[in-house]
Amino acid sequence: MKNYKVLPEYPVYDDIWRYMARETRPLLIYGMGNGADKLINYGAGRGIEFADIFASDGFVRGHSFRGMRVKSFSEIKETYSDFVIVLSFASSRPEVLSMLKDLNEKYTVIVPDMPVAGEDYFTCEFYNEHYYDIKRAYDSLCDDSSRELFASIINYKLTGHMSCILDKCDSVSDIYSLLPKEIESYADCGAYNGDTVREALEFLPGLKKIFAYEPDKRNFLKLEKFCAELDGRVEIFPRNAAVWSENTKGAFFESGNRNSTVSATASYKNREEETGLLRLDTDIKSPLNLIKYDVEGAERKALEGSEGIISKHRPALMISLYHRSEDIFSLVNLVREKYPFYKLHLKRTECLPAWEILLVAVAEA
Repeated sequence: MKNYKVLPEYPVYDDIWRYMARETRPLLIYGMGNGADKLINYGAGRGIEFADIFASDGFVRGHSFRGMRVKSFSEIKETYSDFVIVLSFASSRPEVLSMLKDLNEKYTVIVPDMPVAGEDYFTCEFYNEHYYDIKRAYDSLCDDSSRELFASIINYKLTGHMSCILDKCDSVSDIYSLLPKEIESYADCGAYNGDTVREALEFLPGLKKIFAYEPDKRNFLKLEKFCAELDGRVEIFPRNAAVWSENTKGAFFESGNRNSTVSATASYKNREEETGLLRLDTDIKSPLNLIKYDVEGAERKALEGSEGIISKHRPALMISLYHRSEDIFSLVNLVREKYPFYKLHLKRTECLPAWEILLVAVAEA
């Protein structure tokens, strides 16, 4: 898989999980938390054993994780002469990415692609099963740079090699430059603490009206505070609710960060809250020029609840494509099939693993 400008040749018979299962050097997990849990649990089902777990020097204070003492990287280098680093956390911070790039030049580093939502992992079996849908999404993108980025992400998902995606990044200004110049109304689905509202105000000076949806109560308090500080600059409507395919109530797992999740049916064991689920078609009565969907795996449901607005007003769309393994192709195909009047661009801001992937759909004139 050397040529990232094209999709891997079908069928594929190898992937990162098979590689780790046959690797004879010690596999060492870098990082703790939910990502490490997922890595250990899924790896166990694939016959993968991890020899140790470590954190950066200065972050180790006698921690233990899953029965293993968390070591410092200095200890790791003293303990093992040769090893494979398996990254279990995500970051978009420049200083962290710089450190990881440096590690990648000195050691064998792999970055498994693990779904934020859903149970399907992007294995070679998954790729082969969905190849024709993947190819259809690839062919639906409107420019060479989007298709090249798509291919590099697929190569990364199969191999875990950060080199596939290190130089395949766009700036925020690159993304907003694709949008129509005159955007006055915006729905931010997954507004978090107001950071993406702030971003939109910076790049869309003509904004007059914003609808901001955030289901996490702690995040919403920060969002409300930010909206109050705008002091009438725009007309803004913060909503403590999640966008969905219908108006109902749902189970919500609060995390106080970007990993909060929502479902109309799920029952979570910890910190389950009931939240309102709103259909955009019935909640917003005025025209929209732009809708952003970053809703932690509920993007398909949110799009289903926006069918009327999209068909009638043809707003530009910014859709996250990284929460579920199938999002990278299934959401592209959904938009192409239901709304053929859109030109589809793929963009990605810098992050490891390959998160922050965005489908930007702009109606053709």
